[in-house]
Amino acid sequence: MPTAVATVTAVPATPTLSAPTDTATAPALSTDVPTITPTPYPLDLSIRPEDVRLYPVPDIYAGEKVTFQILAHVPDNVNPTDVTVHLLVNYQDVVSGTLNASNLQGSGVGLFEWAWDTSGAVGDHLVHIILDRYDAIQIGDENRDNNQAVLEVTVQDPAAQSQPERNAAWTTAEIACCVLHVVRGTAAERDLNQLKVAVETAVQQAATRLGEQPARKLDVYLIDRVIGQGGYAGYSVVVSYLDRSYANNGFHQIMTHEAVHILDRQFAPERINSLAEGVAVWASDGHYKPENIDRRAAALVTIGQYVPLAQLFDNFYPVQHEIGYLESAGFVKFLIDNYGWRRFRDFYSSVRAGDAATLSGAVDLKLQQHFNLTLAEAESQWLAFLAQQPPDPATVTDLETTVRFYNVMRHYQQLYDPTAYFLTAWLPHPETLVREGNPADLTRRPRAEVNVTLEVMLQAADTAVRTGNYQQANILLDSIERVLNSGEFLDPLARNYLEVVRAADRSGFEVQQVALNGNRAVVKATPANGVNLVNLTIILSGGNWILSQ
Repeated sequence: MPTAVATVTAVPATPTLSAPTDTATAPALSTDVPTITPTPYPLDLSIRPEDVRLYPVPDIYAGEKVTFQILAHVPDNVNPTDVTVHLLVNYQDVVSGTLNASNLQGSGVGLFEWAWDTSGAVGDHLVHIILDRYDAIQIGDENRDNNQAVLEVTVQDPAAQSQPERNAAWTTAEIACCVLHVVRGTAAERDLNQLKVAVETAVQQAATRLGEQPARKLDVYLIDRVIGQGGYAGYSVVVSYLDRSYANNGFHQIMTHEAVHILDRQFAPERINSLAEGVAVWASDGHYKPENIDRRAAALVTIGQYVPLAQLFDNFYPVQHEIGYLESAGFVKFLIDNYGWRRFRDFYSSVRAGDAATLSGAVDLKLQQHFNLTLAEAESQWLAFLAQQPPDPATVTDLETTVRFYNVMRHYQQLYDPTAYFLTAWLPHPETLVREGNPADLTRRPRAEVNVTLEVMLQAADTAVRTGNYQQANILLDSIERVLNSGEFLDPLARNYLEVVRAADRSGFEVQQVALNGNRAVVKATPANGVNLVNLTIILSGGNWILSQ
């Protein structure tokens, strides 16, 4: 099953914030930040244009194969697999099927991978998505007028692509543990030599902690965009690696985490997701960075965010992400510390979804068989252990700020990078994608100035959390939230970041990282059509941010 954990920033920055001392009035801004207000769902089967996602995003070029993801509203009394979907382009049927897939949110999804070949199709096209075309569903689909979404889709001329995108192609490198797959012209290709060492180290840690060596070389795809918190694993591993990582910078943790998801299937092929995520965090020595899991779990109780384990196991992925993963890791660690890895491994590999009517029931049954404890008894013992942990205000503050950071980050994704949002993201099998699809499916991403600006601010906030500067992190998060809530860069701090991004863009650079300190911004950027990072200094002078020569 997929997991989302953390992304990596190739060259981390450590920003310091202070108010600019130049008192001149900044110029008026035309921010072009859209305010997005979703249309409310009706009660019956229905679909809205915003429920349809086309990949690659945000642009499609002629010659690419388009994937359609249909996130329709399905009433509880209707089985998603009974809902037919017909997809037409310019009134011609292209593909049909049902809502036969699901996402981490548990919703029925229509997924039609690489269904429309746009070769020779430059121009505007009318796309219709029709649910229950022949009115087979009577109860739960009373209003047929809302069963159709219509979109105008522009297919662009490939000549308009940037040089790196025109030359994009997968390339591989083999190391002892793995085959690494990267796209030419990306940060991962640039940093491939150091990534070879980092991947080998992470996989070896996963193997050592589990006592399980890989049965085969792992396929690891290092992609130039954020998905979720930065990674997922199925038959192979997909990890985000890009310079402007806005979700997280902990490459070792994510790579170890995802490698665990591959290795544990060798001895626990039917393990349940909630326990699997806990094992992966435990084996990685933390979720996003090295962490004291016991103290962090105790802090979760302290701040009143603890979720009863039965509730957690029965509805894992919709629980707030950081809370769910931490709780599972803490409980897993408690069992391992008390009973040893081998005994826990036997328990872990024996828990199957079909063992009881609920997943918590299945855990309860196997706890009794392996440890002579009910789930309630094990949870009570664990909570008593957490109550004995010494008070740790720094861990409490770190946890609160981390949870806030990721809530703000996901708010950004839902508004401005929706295909990255982990509960509804398309998580393609990369082997099939390489064969059938486009490198752009896993590399192209929104790069408008609103994306660049908010992403470098999120990146700076993450760095502040990692360095223990929680006040700085929260100042940044306050500023980001004001932009997200208003749709405008009215906040002075956000306006300064925006102007720094614009100053670099005017000189032909795309900003990747910003360290803002008063009137001075130290920037890491990439030139147009290039991937090598350069250092820029941008200063505030006369109310304008200008590139310093």
